[in-house]
Amino acid sequence: MKETTKKLIEAVKADLVPSLGVTEPVAIAYAAAAAARALGGTVNSVSVWLNSGVYKNSFTCAVPGTGGVGCALAAALGAVSGDTERILAALENATPEDIETAKKLVKDGSAKAYLDGISPDISIRARVETDLGTAESLMKGSHTGLVSVRVNGREVFKREETREEEKQAFSVSSASFSDIVNCLYEAEEIDKLELAHGDDCIELDARKGLEKLDFLNEAVNTDMELFEEGKRSSLMPMTKARLGDDPEACSSARELAEMLTSGAIEARVRGAKAFAMAITGSGSHGVLCMLPIHAAAVYEGFDIKEERKALLLSALVTKYIKDLSGLLSTACGCVLAGGTGAALGLTYLYSLKDGLPKEAMTERLAAALSFMAASVTGMICHGGNPGCSLKASVGVNMAFSAAKMAVGGVPAETEHGVVGLTPEATILNMGLIARDMLPVEKTILDIMEEKSEKA
Repeated sequence: MKETTKKLIEAVKADLVPSLGVTEPVAIAYAAAAAARALGGTVNSVSVWLNSGVYKNSFTCAVPGTGGVGCALAAALGAVSGDTERILAALENATPEDIETAKKLVKDGSAKAYLDGISPDISIRARVETDLGTAESLMKGSHTGLVSVRVNGREVFKREETREEEKQAFSVSSASFSDIVNCLYEAEEIDKLELAHGDDCIELDARKGLEKLDFLNEAVNTDMELFEEGKRSSLMPMTKARLGDDPEACSSARELAEMLTSGAIEARVRGAKAFAMAITGSGSHGVLCMLPIHAAAVYEGFDIKEERKALLLSALVTKYIKDLSGLLSTACGCVLAGGTGAALGLTYLYSLKDGLPKEAMTERLAAALSFMAASVTGMICHGGNPGCSLKASVGVNMAFSAAKMAVGGVPAETEHGVVGLTPEATILNMGLIARDMLPVEKTILDIMEEKSEKA
């Protein structure tokens, strides 16, 4: 097995993290919790300063388990009860009493959130005051990137990435599209390592330290539990009205995929107390890049090992696009990245019956990528809210359409518009457009804030 394949698989596995609630409100809670837990005492006030992406995505987004929304509530609940050891599950153990205390802080004006510049780069600064003094925390670069904590002016925690860490860092976008496809084929070796040891992975030669791909099925199970919780808790009314909520009633893989994906994402943004498996720091990205493939595999009867490889492909493409578009952009990364990943995963599954050589499979996958770039590039993100489930429906349907066209032999026609002459160029163009949409961010925020002031 090539070293690049090993690194690609390890990158996906390391990036999959269970997340309770939409990632931005939980990241705010985590930052506030880091300050509050370092200081101790009874919380009197909490303030957070947020970059535009975090601010926008949390503005009217549900805080899980509270029945409330918004940046200030996320910060207040994090300060009151956030568990820093749980990171993206920091609010999992909040009690009804904690929630009431947090809501009172918001109502009294003691919990506030401020926009701290228009930027795609994640930045969260939290300031907490208690009866024991003041503490501040700072997060940079990622939803869990805590870099410093100060208590009463004294720095008690600081993290700086070392040169050695920078040297060892591996990004999926440093690989070629051919590397991604090769990874798909070479991953077959992993599932052959079961031998007489059942589910235990035997470590051999270049495969040493590399586990089987069943962690991808665990990710799917997490997202399916989110869908079921949304159904139990009546937290997906839009999905139910449009698509129903009974998977057994679906008459096609596409219908099943749309129901599961939209339902899970709607439940998540409405505050379901169930985890999503986040990828690139987003649970919705994880849902959209995984559940359509799972739905197709279940409905069409694909082997679970083939499903795993399609899931791996989807996750790699999702990460590749996010490397170039940024963790938080004005574009809807869920559809742009997760939807495109799903399209390529579906194309792989539906091409299996044709027994294609690797070169022909690569051409089909590149065509599916081009169809997604030509259709969903430019869709805006206007925060974490129930509308995300509608965008997810667009992503699911376009993913199936892209796969159908690719499998049907429709050419990519790379001479048109934003579609690149190579797969790598296409992904780069998608990323460039997502990043260059930043001026639109201020317009979106102005609309949201003006509406909030009039409410």
